[in-house]
Amino acid sequence: MKKIIALLLILAAGESYAQEPVTSQLYKDVVALDKAIFDAYNKCDTESVKIYFSEDVEFYHDKGGVTLGAKALAEATKNNLCSRPGWKIRRELLPSSVKVYLMDNYGAIMTGEHLFYITENGKETLNGHALFTHLCRFKDGKWQVTRVLSYSHGPAK
Repeated sequence: MKKIIALLLILAAGESYAQEPVTSQLYKDVVALDKAIFDAYNKCDTESVKIYFSEDVEFYHDKGGVTLGAKALAEATKNNLCSRPGWKIRRELLPSSVKVYLMDNYGAIMTGEHLFYITENGKETLNGHALFTHLCRFKDGKWQVTRVLSYSHGPAK
């Protein structure tokens, strides 16, 4: 019985150290990057969105396919989400779902859930829910997203 308890304590300790605490600077930095990206995204400021992604970003979307490069990502956002008169999309992070993990000598991984709202004819409605994983790199004093997995898109829960 003592061996089982010791094993459970070791596993629990390992699990608690894997994820960054919400009070850590790494967690705060990565969440701030996410906020900056989606503040610009929600305003359809595609030029600002572009600076938060590496030039060689790979964006994998379960419904939209693959987009390669920051320029292509900004153009796709502009043409597909920001060009319809009287229609707007807004992404909202679910803060309680966010997990941040250190990637030694690179940056961090951020996972979480987000909701999407559509405004049409002046009325905003909750439209969808999805999961995401971002690989974030800290290089030359700044954070950028280098890889995105956006998946499990479906109705809002």
